[in-house]
Amino acid sequence: MKRTLLSFALTFASVSAMAQTPQCDININNEMHLKNNAVSIYQQDQAKVLINQNNDVFIKGKKLDLDQAQADAVKAYREKVSLYIPKAKKIADDGVTLANQVIDDISASFNNTKAFDNVKTAIGGYYSDIESRYYNDGEWILKKDAVKEAIANWKQESAAATQRFNGEFFSSAFAVLSEKMKTDGSVNLTELQNQLTGLKSQVETRLKSQSKELQKEANDYCGDLKDLAGEEKKLHQQVPELKNYDVFVM
Repeated sequence: MKRTLLSFALTFASVSAMAQTPQCDININNEMHLKNNAVSIYQQDQAKVLINQNNDVFIKGKKLDLDQAQADAVKAYREKVSLYIPKAKKIADDGVTLANQVIDDISASFNNTKAFDNVKTAIGGYYSDIESRYYNDGEWILKKDAVKEAIANWKQESAAATQRFNGEFFSSAFAVLSEKMKTDGSVNLTELQNQLTGLKSQVETRLKSQSKELQKEANDYCGDLKDLAGEEKKLHQQVPELKNYDVFVM
């Protein structure tokens, strides 16, 4: 399964918000790479277009001779790509922060700040695993058909994240509650099950109540991509040579 830039953003937003399947009426027609604010467009795994930090445009290695209006359009496009594409990481960071805040609060209620560290480790591991698939050594990669695949894989991605979170959470909660009962003198399995169920409900309620802004960020990210589609259309009007290398399609 391909994990893409937008799927990462949507997964962390939706897992925390437990939202309905997201919608984003845009798709990625050609693969885009962003590194050091330079934009590359790929076809068949080969870089075909380069827009460097100086807003020079190269197609298949040949530099285009741009007039001022064209240069301005190129600059506007490159700057928006450099601004918008990395926003997915902020959404994911915010999702991790939200989950960790909830875990910290639960840990504090047991007077044990380390009680759920393995849950935090699991969340961080999931984050790192997905991040490595679209961001490596300072380079962002937006795959062809990224948005379409993100929506198609959303349920499976969010289910996997939720399962991982729940598995680690219940393991820790069971250990903490069992130890507490032993300290109190005995272990009551029925009471233990009731407390575990109560904790699960508490966590789900907290995530739902605190994640509206996160969900809004994911929706806004889709809007950013649509804005890029509009900017790209303007660019192609100014520089027709780039029309065969469109990325953002509505």
